[in-house]
Amino acid sequence: MSRSASASDRGWRNSTVHREVDSRHARWAFKVVLGVAIALTPLAVYLLQTMSYVETSYAIEDLRGWEARLSDAERRLTIEKAVIESLPAVEERAGVQLGLEHPKAAHVIVVAPEDFGRPAPSEAPSDPPSSR
Repeated sequence: MSRSASASDRGWRNSTVHREVDSRHARWAFKVVLGVAIALTPLAVYLLQTMSYVETSYAIEDLRGWEARLSDAERRLTIEKAVIESLPAVEERAGVQLGLEHPKAAHVIVVAPEDFGRPAPSEAPSDPPSSR
């Protein structure tokens, strides 16, 4: 049996094969990638605008809901204020919470406005004081 020749005798080297870059193929691949990027740019812009529109729509709906809740709260508070300021409610609270009661007729003293040193409402001057 003969012994096979060594790799150095044959002129081989055990290293990876180095292929040169084909510039035509690299240009073609670059052009394809560039073309796809250019073709997808309008789609990306459209999607961004649509997302912005949807986000704005959600924000508007949130604000409308908030406005409705505020107007409802304002309406309820206005009614509550009117109830609290009504004279029967004030009179009831004065009697229940503060223990006040109507005075007896013998204890009522009527004082005329001129006794206070101020003019009576009918005698008050009609033109307002001038401000400087």
